[in-house]
Amino acid sequence: MKHPKHFLFLAMGVLLSLALSAPASAAGPWKFSQQLPARDAGITLDYPMAITMDEQTRRYYVVDAGRSQLVSFNQDGTLHAAFNAGGRLDRPIAMARGSKGTLWVINRGANELLHINVARQKVDGYSIGYPDGAPAFPAGVAVDEKDRLFILDGMRGAVLLMDDNLEISRQFAGENNFQGFRDFVLKADGLWALESSARKVYHFSMDGDLVKVIQLSGLEFPVALELDAGGQIYVLDRRTGIVTAFGRDGAKRFDFLGKGKRHGQIWNGTDLLFDWSGRLCVADEGSGQVEILTR
Repeated sequence: MKHPKHFLFLAMGVLLSLALSAPASAAGPWKFSQQLPARDAGITLDYPMAITMDEQTRRYYVVDAGRSQLVSFNQDGTLHAAFNAGGRLDRPIAMARGSKGTLWVINRGANELLHINVARQKVDGYSIGYPDGAPAFPAGVAVDEKDRLFILDGMRGAVLLMDDNLEISRQFAGENNFQGFRDFVLKADGLWALESSARKVYHFSMDGDLVKVIQLSGLEFPVALELDAGGQIYVLDRRTGIVTAFGRDGAKRFDFLGKGKRHGQIWNGTDLLFDWSGRLCVADEGSGQVEILTR
């Protein structure tokens, strides 16, 4: 009979061999938690383009361009409501919530900005233009803690701060040879914007002053930007399906996910969002769902 230690060493050797031969996890430091919609939610999404949330009610809001609807989900992924503004929505691509529960929606089909008062069931549409008369092409929208409205112009690539009359009061744009922002987020320390073609992230103060430009590397087609509570920068690459985390010095920290349609993979990613629990939500129009990841 062999000594028990021999069996222990043998078992440890087998486990080590298996660990070394196993493929690396695509999820890295993040792992799949749930999806929107949940499998039994009774609704499907065609092209989820953007996701936002209501921290007080702990609900998610998904903009579905394919079905021209806004869909809200409870925190467990079950359906709360689906809404098309009385048929007014036409390929919506982005949404922001005002402090009084009103909604701002980018209506791509009509190239307009919609203001929706859900309680009053009132919908108003607006065209956005520059002082020189040139039209803007709304491609993104956000509202800050002061209820100020910010619009991303998909034509010139600038982020526009709007006044109460929906006139442009300030513009956030890049440096020389600037080719336009693809995405932006509002944080406590200012406005952060992604210049996709140059692989750069710009940090502005809310007064419009440029604080810093961060050069990123290792990206093919970055389309979405988000920052975690610690200020770490996350960028979604639509071509590779990979999310990469960077420090504020531009140094790569780690990456995760990958191209595909299984859990832990993204087919055609569109948006990133950290929710009230610090979980990362990744909208994927290619798979028709939102992946929610946790550490």
